Amino acid sequence: MGVTQLTNGVYKFGWTEETVVAAAGSTTKVTVGERVLFPVSPEGNQSVIIDMIFNYTLIVSWSSHLKDSYKHDLYKDRFDIMEDGSIYMNNVQLSDSGLYHIVTRYISENKPEKHSRFHLQVFEPVSKPNITAECLRDNITLSCFSSQGSEVTYNWETLPPCGNDSCVHLGQMMEIHPLPPSEPTSYVCAAQNPVSRATSDPVDLGVCSIQQLKGLLMVTVFLL
Repeated sequence: MGVTQLTNGVYKFGWTEETVVAAAGSTTKVTVGERVLFPVSPEGNQSVIIDMIFNYTLIVSWSSHLKDSYKHDLYKDRFDIMEDGSIYMNNVQLSDSGLYHIVTRYISENKPEKHSRFHLQVFEPVSKPNITAECLRDNITLSCFSSQGSEVTYNWETLPPCGNDSCVHLGQMMEIHPLPPSEPTSYVCAAQNPVSRATSDPVDLGVCSIQQLKGLLMVTVFLL
């Protein structure tokens, strides 16, 4: 099965989609559903046995001499081994995050074992966030929530953008003291994680008009 190296450390197989290449000794961030290649580079053309261990469990083992492999029942449908011993995992899931330890053992020569460690961090992409506006007499509280995504962080920006870091507010909630009606301001919320970013529709603080607030303790407005 041929492999073509593309740009930015991405490989493409003859019949597959693009694949993220894990880097030994560092953390590789990937998105749920992607394919990951764990490269293995035995020295020379020696016979080797390659084992992959995850969570103290042997999940893949391959012998270059016997051309035979073992795959743990929980992983056998998502792992395959290339002719050089490199291993790829298809359709990664959040539960696949963790440390993968690959051991290369040489059979015919007195060479020490080779150990490679790959740390995989899998993220679910964020969905478009929604804004909730809680309208009180003296202030407005904006809340932002994305229904999908792992390890999501939030920030708020004004519209139009002011081009200044002081106009950006970090966090899932923001409290605002309303400006006079002659100075309307809109806000957008951005949800992001290391693999994705999504932005809400803008909210105009006019949803909490002074007329609406007269005589009321609280008005809650959902902006979907």
